Amino acid sequence: LPWSDDPNLSPETALIRSHLLFLTTACNWWTIASQPAVDGLPSTHPVHGWGPARGFVFQKPFVEFFLPLSDWNHRLRPHLQSSSSSGAGRISYYAGHPDGAFESSSENAEAVYVVTWGSFLGKEIATATMVEEVSFRAWCEEAFGRWEEWARCCRSAEARAFLRKCKSEVVLVNIIGHVYRERERDWMWEFLKDAAGELNGERT
Repeated sequence: LPWSDDPNLSPETALIRSHLLFLTTACNWWTIASQPAVDGLPSTHPVHGWGPARGFVFQKPFVEFFLPLSDWNHRLRPHLQSSSSSGAGRISYYAGHPDGAFESSSENAEAVYVVTWGSFLGKEIATATMVEEVSFRAWCEEAFGRWEEWARCCRSAEARAFLRKCKSEVVLVNIIGHVYRERERDWMWEFLKDAAGELNGERT
């Protein structure tokens, strides 16, 4: 797909493969970026490690995907907005539309969510990855532009029309889970399954 530079799953992504498969196959939500929760693993860890030795690394889980506008309007967004008891302070989101419309769980346009950081001996906390509104807005423009690039690569007029129709009917969403402790490392994924109706016995 045009939103991924590498057709192969990274070792880290493979650890959350079942969650990603649920979103793509059961929900028809196309995932394009993600990472699992990591709770203080050694910086030398063969999969999650980075930075100098004798340190510890942390990650908040996040996932980015395209989903149909109808699913966003009637299923996921209402679930996010009504999660005051189970999700308040535990999850954040950005959503971008093909017409340039933008939505966020935060009223602060300058909010920055650190999703990867490390603690190393004798050093200040190091931040490796952040998610913020300005970068997400820029990425939205590029991501929706790739639908058009994909369409232009198709020889079939029918295929081009199909891809352009898809582009006009999807929303790009980035979900950030603020729960990363080992005992709750799957919390965000269960939250999304609940939004999809799976935990309520519904069919998406």
